[in-house]
Amino acid sequence: MVGGLITLSGTIAALTGARTDVDLNTEYVNLAIDFGAVAVFALLAKFDLDKQAELEEGIQEKLEKRKEQQIVVKGMREREKLLATLSLSLQLTNDGKTVEANVRELQSAAKQHMILVAGPKKACKDALIGANLLKMDFAMSNVLVVPYETDVDPTELQSKPTGTGFGDSSGGRPMYEKQPYVARPVGDGWDEYMAGEISDAVAQNGEKAKTEGIVIVIANNGKVLRRGVGKIPWRQMVEELNTSVNA
Repeated sequence: MVGGLITLSGTIAALTGARTDVDLNTEYVNLAIDFGAVAVFALLAKFDLDKQAELEEGIQEKLEKRKEQQIVVKGMREREKLLATLSLSLQLTNDGKTVEANVRELQSAAKQHMILVAGPKKACKDALIGANLLKMDFAMSNVLVVPYETDVDPTELQSKPTGTGFGDSSGGRPMYEKQPYVARPVGDGWDEYMAGEISDAVAQNGEKAKTEGIVIVIANNGKVLRRGVGKIPWRQMVEELNTSVNA
């Protein structure tokens, strides 16, 4: 920059006649070089500042995402504790006799894994029909399938006839709902638990989570192995549960 100013002063002197020993062509070239270099350095400095600002913005964005993720994980841990206290109704016999137990008892005493399915009635129906094809695998692997229909009043499910009475041809539950591995949510707390799970699923996967349904795979040690949206790969889920026990 100093060299450019010196060259500029010499050029001005030559132009005004104050100096006659200056080669104007040479001075013009020198001026172009000096001030061109200044311009380049200015551009590079601006580029560095822009990159630094971009880097700082990226770091800040990552920190914010990390904070959000920590909040999500904390919410999941709290819901896992809540889940252990919730109750399920299990079918004991073909004539509709049931028994209630909370999730913690089923996991610790009966060593039951669980696959929770939450969504509209159609999503739960499709899931149960798919599960029915692997009912022997569920029986051998101690897996309970728990449907939670978001568009049906739980009291309606509890009052629904079992379909085992004489003369009953259409009013009872379909066979895929009456399988011994199907357990129904009962009591308080399920709405709160599922609302949190669905909210997280929507945040990560969009509104389709509400219509396609969500799945939560839980090992008998209380660990959540997988959360997903949409169609359930039942055989893969059972294999993962078995692997988690043997690991």
